[in-house]
Amino acid sequence: MRVSDKTSYEQGIEIVLKSKNFRKVLFLIGFMGIAFPAQDVLAQGSSKKGNVKQLNIQADKLRDSFIRQSADIARKYSDAGDYEKSKEMLESILSIKKDVPGVKAMIDQLDEKMISSNSADFEIDAARNWSGPAGLVAKGRSIRIQATGTYDLITDIKTGVEGLPEKNPMKELAPGVPVGALMGVVLSQEKGKPKMGKPFKIGEKVEFTPKDDGVLMIGLNLPPGHQSKGKVKVRISGYFRRSSN
Repeated sequence: MRVSDKTSYEQGIEIVLKSKNFRKVLFLIGFMGIAFPAQDVLAQGSSKKGNVKQLNIQADKLRDSFIRQSADIARKYSDAGDYEKSKEMLESILSIKKDVPGVKAMIDQLDEKMISSNSADFEIDAARNWSGPAGLVAKGRSIRIQATGTYDLITDIKTGVEGLPEKNPMKELAPGVPVGALMGVVLSQEKGKPKMGKPFKIGEKVEFTPKDDGVLMIGLNLPPGHQSKGKVKVRISGYFRRSSN
């Protein structure tokens, strides 16, 4: 076929194929073919980010609403005298946002109210060492014990170079507690067997959080065979239930 016999369309195709810019044309076509889907992906990503932003706004509103309602319920529990429930509501606020202004201070105030709203007074006779059961205490629930008074520590005991025994605080001296000091110990059960907690010094005042549910015993750390005289006054307050002597 002669050139003159070609149609104008065929002549145009031939010119393009022979053109030095043909490779550039192919490159642009290929690039545009890839670029268009990429633009779609970017558009979809932007849309998803917009959705996440809206969800974050909704989540913040829900959290703020929960905080306001929980604080209101906590106040109503406190007004009704149920300080423990009030504290639980405030702690639920801190579980989702730790820096809410005033919440920690309110919890401290509730702790003080719980301790001061339940109390009992009794005496300990130095001649007997121990009182009867001072009260039933609960694991993780704080109590406050205060004491006043003096007594005569009288003893005429012979001992060897090993000193006085410290194996059983209920009958002998308690290790780690000064001789003559007021002390406490929690008696509980473990797998159906009696368990004695670690003796702790009370002195004039102590705030104590039991590690187990049990019976609180309060007494003076005195050696067996002593002849001490006098009484000390004790007040226990907080999360406990008084038991009969």
